[in-house]
Amino acid sequence: MMFRLFVFSVFSVLIMDNAIAATNWNIVAIVPDDHSRRAMGAYGDNQAVTPNFDRLASQGARFTHAYAAAPVCSPSRAAFFSGKYPSQVGINDFLLLNEYYAERGMDETATLWPQILKNNGYKTGLIGKWHLGAADRFHPINRGFDYFVGYGQDSKAFNPMLDVNGVIKEVKGHTSNIFVKYAKEFLQDNKNNKFALTMTFREPQRPWEAVPQEDLDAVAHIDPIVPTSPGMDTAWLKKVTRDNYAAIHALDRAVGEIMDELDRLGLAENTIVMYVGDHGMLIGHHGYFGRGAVGAISGDEVVGGEGVANLYDEAIKIPFIVRWPGKVESQSVIHVPVSNVDVFPTILSMLEIDVPDGIKPEGKDISEVLTGANNDYSKPVFAQYNMENFGLAHLRMVRFEDWKLVRRFKQGADANLIDQLYHVTDDPGETLNLINSAEHQEIRNKLDEMLQKWLIKIDDPVLD
Repeated sequence: MMFRLFVFSVFSVLIMDNAIAATNWNIVAIVPDDHSRRAMGAYGDNQAVTPNFDRLASQGARFTHAYAAAPVCSPSRAAFFSGKYPSQVGINDFLLLNEYYAERGMDETATLWPQILKNNGYKTGLIGKWHLGAADRFHPINRGFDYFVGYGQDSKAFNPMLDVNGVIKEVKGHTSNIFVKYAKEFLQDNKNNKFALTMTFREPQRPWEAVPQEDLDAVAHIDPIVPTSPGMDTAWLKKVTRDNYAAIHALDRAVGEIMDELDRLGLAENTIVMYVGDHGMLIGHHGYFGRGAVGAISGDEVVGGEGVANLYDEAIKIPFIVRWPGKVESQSVIHVPVSNVDVFPTILSMLEIDVPDGIKPEGKDISEVLTGANNDYSKPVFAQYNMENFGLAHLRMVRFEDWKLVRRFKQGADANLIDQLYHVTDDPGETLNLINSAEHQEIRNKLDEMLQKWLIKIDDPVLD
């Protein structure tokens, strides 16, 4: 009888410990800079050398139709942290280092999910690129982070000047290795705490060839498959694409070290790992080079810099992978369209933290989509881009089921000349604009009605 009671007691303790572990989740959220969704083995690119991303995807869920709320850095990151669309938190285009932007940044009244986690006992850290305001009041330490190592808007790849928890100094090495070093220190220091670490890597931002030699060597054998278009120098395009693969390899290598460190510290089983791109990258696609702001390729050079705005899938679609041990089935592939604006409510739901009173994120909780409890395909996904740096444009997008509508507002031209309608399932390359197709006017009108209701809901300034 005593033995039976002892076994029951031990078994009960184990169950309680597991129950506690199941609810005391840590989180590591990783955001790259300019990592196109296509450029990863897990997403079907057999040339990309990404063993660690592929491992992460095999251990969790991969979204095939994930979108950024905007196709450039600052607005997309604002949506990721705030759960609001960029225009709602005062960010239109990517911030620049000049007088115009000196006192501008993400709305100080916006509540970020790291702030909520900090208020719920989490140790919060940010390592990498911030890009949401240079003035002191926008500093990460004033926006919910206990710990910050990184830079505001721009950084060299080698020997960067970094803010190391309040001390500005040059740090020797490459950013991929530097940020991993500080991440390991954060994980070691907080292994006995609840923690939320956000890593916003510099990679694979240009210049792509500015990576350690091991990353250049890892992709030296690749003869890249590149888009073909009249007037583009194919040899040059192959060279820059190979360099892009090298920068992605540096990122993959760094993410692998973080995953290995979680294993070494015994933290992997109660740590959610979330990899969410900030936007994509066009490298010859549609004849352009860049992100949401592109220039046209002529021969072996880019003409027009970043003066053309676009919401092609190559610019707005992102990699989105989640490893949630015991909750998300390994090797899951999810086709439900989602957005990085969904990260805010999803993280809170995963960690069983209520959204504070008075805060209403625009994103939707997709935790049940991750666990397979809900696979509703009928919710639209929206995005916006107000270009104001090197040109003027006001783009809005709705993706619903198999269709995608892009509208350009405040233009003099008729909508039939500048708006875009694509059947993205049959035409994933967005080569056939159906905006004027008579047989598709019903779906066009339906999507436009969805878009108009959304614009009103978020009080989009494009309606002024």
